[in-house]
Amino acid sequence: MMCTDADNYQHQFGEWALSPDFDSCGLPRLVHPPRIGALMRDITELMNTYRECSRNLWNVYFSKRENIGRSLDAFGQIRELLFDSLVVNELSYEGDAQGGDIPPPVLRVVPRARALILIQRPTEPGQATYWDQEKDMVVGPDEIALAFVDYFDFGQIPIMDFHFYRCKILSFPSRSEYAGREALIRALDGRVFHDEAADNSIRER
Repeated sequence: MMCTDADNYQHQFGEWALSPDFDSCGLPRLVHPPRIGALMRDITELMNTYRECSRNLWNVYFSKRENIGRSLDAFGQIRELLFDSLVVNELSYEGDAQGGDIPPPVLRVVPRARALILIQRPTEPGQATYWDQEKDMVVGPDEIALAFVDYFDFGQIPIMDFHFYRCKILSFPSRSEYAGREALIRALDGRVFHDEAADNSIRER
């Protein structure tokens, strides 16, 4: 979903150097979390608008419908349209692509000071997902780099709250073995930034 360019990161963040290797999603393996700079735009309010609109739509109009499976399928499609309209269309884009050819924006989740984080525990394919790799782990904004994946609730029926940011760990120097795993932090404990430097560089490739 999200990609970055090593040269642009090295130019923007200096000593926060990058490994030349890229992960399976096309994201560079960050050695250190990038600092928030001039090309990291805080879009938390845009995300909050999308979050509030989405959950209100589900909770008021979809949650009590008899065919809940069909409602979930329809709501998933509506959420994509809402995200494009309320978030993506409000972001700067300097490339030549149009419509569905425009790459998704590069979004980073930056935790506030001492934010509780839940790390996904590895499981076998087909097994349930657990978020209890470590108990009571807290992180700060300079300790970890997170890519936004989606919102998350432990229970979606009947009420959705989008209580957590579901993220991919790009870099976690003190726990390097967790890089590449997914993690959860409460939406109230983090901010979302549009990484314009990474976004522009990947769209120029």
